[in-house]
Amino acid sequence: MGQGVLHRPKILILLHLWWTRRPAIQCDWCLVWGGPWDPELLPAYAAWPMFREILMDRSSRSFAALAGWSFIPDPADKYIHAASQTTRMRRRPAWEKPDPLTMPSAPGAHTAAVHDEALRDRLNARLGITSDQRGA
Repeated sequence: MGQGVLHRPKILILLHLWWTRRPAIQCDWCLVWGGPWDPELLPAYAAWPMFREILMDRSSRSFAALAGWSFIPDPADKYIHAASQTTRMRRRPAWEKPDPLTMPSAPGAHTAAVHDEALRDRLNARLGITSDQRGA
């Protein structure tokens, strides 16, 4: 976690999670340290070593949020996945696939038509909208 980039402060991981995935970090902090993390009482530079201990646990919500997992796998999920792998076929585990409920919507076919100028001109002609009425 965060070791691939040498010159970025590791504390940015904590601050990023605080702004984007606050429930995950607070839940892990309550489970490990017995109460929620309050940045006013414990500054980020002092909280980072404690948070690093949370990230060492691969079953923590914070680790799953940083890894982009859709859910936290049980040990049974990991064992079944490992047993089902063959040397010829390696599949991506289900928990590493993005969650369709939380991922941003991908541009679909209907958004491509919005930018098609010929189609837009045909629609405007059919509706009787002139360039004066469009504000152009």
